[in-house]
Amino acid sequence: MIRQAALYFATADDVQAARLRVIGRPLAFRVILAAVRAGARRVALPPALRSPDLDAALATSPTARAAVAWLDAPEALAPEPVLLLPAAALAPASALRRLLQGPAGRVLAGSQAAGAPAVTADGGLLEAVQAPLRAGAPIGDDLDRELKARVPATVGGDGWFVRVTGPRTAADAEARLWRDLGSPIDTRLDVAVHRRLSRPVTRAAVALGLTPNAITVASGAVGLAAAAAFSRADMAAVLAGLALYVVAVVLDHADGEVARLTLTESRLGEWLDIVLDTAVHAALALALGQAAARITGQGLGAGAVAAAGVIASAAVGKRWPPAPIGRRGLLDGLTSRDGFYAMLVVFIALRTAAPAWLPVLMIAVAAGTHAYWMARLTLLRRARVSETRP
Repeated sequence: MIRQAALYFATADDVQAARLRVIGRPLAFRVILAAVRAGARRVALPPALRSPDLDAALATSPTARAAVAWLDAPEALAPEPVLLLPAAALAPASALRRLLQGPAGRVLAGSQAAGAPAVTADGGLLEAVQAPLRAGAPIGDDLDRELKARVPATVGGDGWFVRVTGPRTAADAEARLWRDLGSPIDTRLDVAVHRRLSRPVTRAAVALGLTPNAITVASGAVGLAAAAAFSRADMAAVLAGLALYVVAVVLDHADGEVARLTLTESRLGEWLDIVLDTAVHAALALALGQAAARITGQGLGAGAVAAAGVIASAAVGKRWPPAPIGRRGLLDGLTSRDGFYAMLVVFIALRTAAPAWLPVLMIAVAAGTHAYWMARLTLLRRARVSETRP
């Protein structure tokens, strides 16, 4: 495992290109983030990259700031293999991770042809370029000559590599980052609706310097307001509750996007997201029961049971997370928000056309929430028994 990376300039123009803003941050900061996400513990930077903009960007990410070293310091690079990354080009962290996890002497697909190779350098290659690298001088020609002589193995680049030379290519890099910003558990509804709506929110949050945790709290507050609206039971309030729930979900997507774009994920943020998400969905289940009781005189008890089932399901889901959407079975499919949307829409439809059936719906919801976590525990127990058998 290669543990260090170093940014370099392929040409003299890369100094300015690396300072161009990509989603509100300098491109060089985005390159540092990609290296750290890929597993680099140290990222050495040429001194020419020092700027107030980069310092401000690094201040938003303690993880990235802790990894940074400056190449004009003697201890910036350890005497071991290093991932050489162009300061003015972006590549997916997943592809860089494969470079770091393999032996030295490999190059990222597409980067060499672009004139800015991302390559893992052994001691010999590093020695050949180390003096201009530390001085912040362009090393593109030297690196090209060395790689032609060595013929490094190629590592797949996951379909993209963007060398930035001006505003137009900076926009291309920005577009690529947005495309890679989704989550493995996104449903079709998430992709078609929530991600489209969350992007403007995320852009504004990054520009304003809002933290992911602040957005998470806002999402929780809006979600609880949605529950309060549903509990009132009148049609206007119920429809307002659905609209507020959509806003809460969009904010819930935006907090993760901001965290990934600024490398500010944290254990606190993860737990805050889980706790508030569970609180919102439990409150909604209880609110639907309360609304059913206001309309028909029945359903509050089922709503309370459903809320308890939501909490139990969240606890079990945290212990045994569902698979990504593409590999989910029927049981995992129950954990998506699409199912919760369906419940809210059915509630509204029954509230409009057949309110007497609302208590029946609440009984079905209560049964479903508890069926999920009980089935999960049963499968987990069976899996453990299978593991212990010879």
